Amino acid sequence: MHRKQSRPCACTGVRWCARCKDSEVRERHRMDDPVPMPALLAKRPPVRDTTLTESPIHFFESSSQSVPTLPEFEGLRLYPDFLSESEAGELLETLETTPFVPAQSGKGKQHYGPRINFNKKRMNAATYRGVPTYSHDLEARMRSRIQADRDFTTRGKAAIETALTAFDTTDVFVLRYQPEEMSNLDFHLDDCFAYGELIADLSLESDSFLTFFRGRPNSEIDRAGTRLEGPICVRVELPARSLAVLYGPARFEWEHAILAYDIESQRTSVTLRTLSETLRATSDGRTVIDLAHQNVI
Repeated sequence: MHRKQSRPCACTGVRWCARCKDSEVRERHRMDDPVPMPALLAKRPPVRDTTLTESPIHFFESSSQSVPTLPEFEGLRLYPDFLSESEAGELLETLETTPFVPAQSGKGKQHYGPRINFNKKRMNAATYRGVPTYSHDLEARMRSRIQADRDFTTRGKAAIETALTAFDTTDVFVLRYQPEEMSNLDFHLDDCFAYGELIADLSLESDSFLTFFRGRPNSEIDRAGTRLEGPICVRVELPARSLAVLYGPARFEWEHAILAYDIESQRTSVTLRTLSETLRATSDGRTVIDLAHQNVI
């Protein structure tokens, strides 16, 4: 009698990490082949001069809050030193009081949010208890930084304020990345049925990159019907203690990822999301928003 071998990791489907990347391991556990990395990003791109215009790989410049070689890229604000070193240390100490659960793609996770069936487009709020206290503090600080930001265009300011109006932190996703696990977050578009426009991501412990991409065959952007120009890539350096805020085109018209070769040492991220307008209008949605305001974990 053959015993069923346990999986080497938490990956399923096309997800992968250092423990299951080998083709023999995947075949043994009947795992699908990973989605191929776009050829443009098969190797880690070197950091290039932002004045170059011929490359399909572009670089976000935090000093101007723009991509000089691709001015049509819009919908991202990056706030370096969002937390001080001591504040970041205190937040990490708080996070360490809760165990990290093994997650797909070589990551550990803590998740505070309603259960959502993405395939059936259903939400179950029965087990939802609210969000951690620190998320309210992070949201308040984010709002202050955005209000104090004087570098917006008129259109950009109006766009992010509209997104902020519909934002209440209802979902907190803490992810831990480890280089030895080849931790990664594959290219995706955050689910539009489940989540609203604005997404905020805080980087802790180490620097990394957020990579935006358009032109990947059979991507979620394709399925969303967005016009493609590609393959084309925007690389955004994420210093430790920085906050990246996505809205508008960067949220809806580009896939984004954290690539394994960009994790050089342990990185922890805290992502704040809100319910979509569709879910906010339901009775369960109103319950979730009320609990997120009133209850802290």
